[in-house]
Amino acid sequence: CKQFAIDICKHFMTTFCQVAYVKTYVQEVPWKRLHENGIPHIHAFICAPDGIRFCEAEQCRNGPLVVYAGIKDLKLMKTTQSGFEGFYKNEHTTLPERNDRILCGELFCKWSYGECKDFDFDCIWNQIRECILEAFSGPPDSGEYSPSYQKTVNCIQMHVLSKVSQVSSFLLLVFYLNNSAF
Repeated sequence: CKQFAIDICKHFMTTFCQVAYVKTYVQEVPWKRLHENGIPHIHAFICAPDGIRFCEAEQCRNGPLVVYAGIKDLKLMKTTQSGFEGFYKNEHTTLPERNDRILCGELFCKWSYGECKDFDFDCIWNQIRECILEAFSGPPDSGEYSPSYQKTVNCIQMHVLSKVSQVSSFLLLVFYLNNSAF
């Protein structure tokens, strides 16, 4: 994904002298073959819910190549060990504190690399995805309590930045999905 975006940038910068700026966007949708009774279907697929991988590459003439990568539409949920407590309260506060609630969100994250050297972009992307899942959920046998959605977002950001040295900036947006029974 990223190498294709980089190759497109380089192509236009080296082929057309009148081009001053190139920005590419490439997205990889995770399709998986359907199976029935363990037999792979010959022509049917399902879009896997693992999030959509994307990348951008941009370059100004006489400037460095800048590469971004990311994950969008990744839906995660914790059915327990999430709360909403310890926040600032004033006359506009309407929600009570809770120490057990469902936390469900759709993630969008985008990161940039420093100087693009000979990185294994696939390995880094997978490493970041694993960091996101680890920080969101905690250990599989015990989980990890989070006092708020905001704390969870911060923990994910800090975990990625501490574990993946090739990342120079990291943006994470988590859109809260309300799953309350009515």
